[in-house]
Amino acid sequence: MLKRILAIAIAVVLVMSMAVVAVSAADTDSASAGAEVSNSAGADTSNSGTGAGKLIYFDASKWNNVNLVYCHVWERGGDPFYSWQSKAEGCTKDKNNPNLWVYDLSKLDASTTVSGGLKSGKDYCVIFSANTGVQTFDQTFGTACIGDTARVTGKMIENAVDSEKEAYESVWKTNSAKYGPHLALSSTGKLIGSVLCPNEKGEEVIGDWLPNYCNHDITYNVDVVKCLKDALLKFNVKDIEAVYAYILSKPTQPTDEDLEKMLGQLQDAYKLAYPNDKEGGKIDKDKAKNDAQTIKNNGGSVTAVTGGSTSTASTNSSGSGSDGQADTLFIILGAVMVLAAGTMLFARKKREE
Repeated sequence: MLKRILAIAIAVVLVMSMAVVAVSAADTDSASAGAEVSNSAGADTSNSGTGAGKLIYFDASKWNNVNLVYCHVWERGGDPFYSWQSKAEGCTKDKNNPNLWVYDLSKLDASTTVSGGLKSGKDYCVIFSANTGVQTFDQTFGTACIGDTARVTGKMIENAVDSEKEAYESVWKTNSAKYGPHLALSSTGKLIGSVLCPNEKGEEVIGDWLPNYCNHDITYNVDVVKCLKDALLKFNVKDIEAVYAYILSKPTQPTDEDLEKMLGQLQDAYKLAYPNDKEGGKIDKDKAKNDAQTIKNNGGSVTAVTGGSTSTASTNSSGSGSDGQADTLFIILGAVMVLAAGTMLFARKKREE
């Protein structure tokens, strides 16, 4: 009887082990298949930089009278690869789907404003636009999105630069858990979008916005200090010295007068955001200058002077697999191990009897 029980248990373990191998093989085969399917099939591929070449896709089915689609890509907080709707930004129609447009990211390699093409580990944003004047809202983007498809949701978002215009919200079909509508401050200081770039910090969002709009209190009657207060709370930023250092690290510097104004605005906003913190909100200008150089040396990332702190406002989430298959493997393996351990204990007990 004992031998029969052991035989059955071993058989079950072997079957479950084969299931694990089969699931793993299916994942591998699926990734390999992405390299062989047509462009439209590539839209379902996640993180497929080695499978789908260097292509990304845009579903324009919700736009009318579209004859041309453009793909505008830029480094977050930096320059675009090409000028707006230039020839190098042109997409091509997918041969199997007239509403699906394809952009070959290898075109970015020839850019003279951003060298080296698309790089792994860097943060980018992308806008898709058409000949009819419609465009998507800023969408976060990285090498993980290669092979993925962007599509409009039907929701409109205030244009980040021109508050009198709106842009179509756009999301990635496969990578929407980590990339999407860029969480940022609009020209009027409103928090728009929903997702930070993977490596982006709240200090950088504020530091990108303030130099461009610090004078909006005069020009457009915008309460800049209140906007900053809301942003500090949204991103849980308490180190405004890091924000100031980030501004100082930028290649293009504001005037001394504007720097002083921004300094005051940041400090006033801090007092409103954290009224009980009597010691916070102080800025050491000399230290900020040294920190600015550290940020430059770190490729423009404020992480070097914030101790790797992360903002709590982002809806980003990342895991071992966007479809949960990796978690499934661990569950199966865990079950196999538990069953094996139980069998061994049962056998030992029987021997003792």
